[in-house]
Amino acid sequence: MAWLGVIVLAGVGFWVGRRLHRYPGGWAFAFGLRYESDRDALANARSEVRAQTRKADRDVSLARSAVTAAETSRKRRLRELGQKQTRLRHPGSGERTGSLGALTLFQHRLMVKSDSEISSAELAQMEVHFTTDQTYHYIYCINSGGQSLQAKYRHLPPAPETQEERRFDESTVRDFVRDIEKAVARENSFREQLPHQLAVVESELEEAENDTSAADAARERLEEVRERNRQDPRSKVLEQKLAAALTDWEELTGHVPPR
Repeated sequence: MAWLGVIVLAGVGFWVGRRLHRYPGGWAFAFGLRYESDRDALANARSEVRAQTRKADRDVSLARSAVTAAETSRKRRLRELGQKQTRLRHPGSGERTGSLGALTLFQHRLMVKSDSEISSAELAQMEVHFTTDQTYHYIYCINSGGQSLQAKYRHLPPAPETQEERRFDESTVRDFVRDIEKAVARENSFREQLPHQLAVVESELEEAENDTSAADAARERLEEVRERNRQDPRSKVLEQKLAAALTDWEELTGHVPPR
């Protein structure tokens, strides 16, 4: 436990040294009962100035945080609108919504995968057809740009004890055709509304770029807080009180104490 004693002694030594520094002039002035009221006067003056300074700093910190919050909010709004604008201008494939065999359906496109390549077509104005024969069910899709995709699905049931290609019943294939048709209808509606949606977002983006009112008001408030602190009469009174206490101590001990 010797280390504990060393720590305690170090702590006591630090406290004594700090007190002698804060109340210079010797042991009696720093610790003697005779000068306790003088120490209290100096300590109180220091404490009041520190409290006033902390309050002023806290008020400035809060006002500065409000500026940061307003600027961050504006940047976030601009980023969100910019991302929305990009998604409208370049919707891409969108989210995956389903698949059957070689076909994979996305929010804005239909993809077909073969052994040699992957092809895709936009859903907008796409025509979807289902046919069947004795061996396969077929899905044919042609969009407004002339892009054509097709897939075939072997009938059920499979031949016993063979490793043939995957089999599909007709109802499953027809259900997927309906899924594609619904996706096409949603895409057509999206395309019809797109010019209006894009115009709204671009208008909101321009407005957000020009609107700095919240940040400007927060910065103005920050300057008001700083000016109020500079002009606060209480701060001047407390500084004068501390200066008097420091002078009194110097006259008492012949040593200038720190603030």
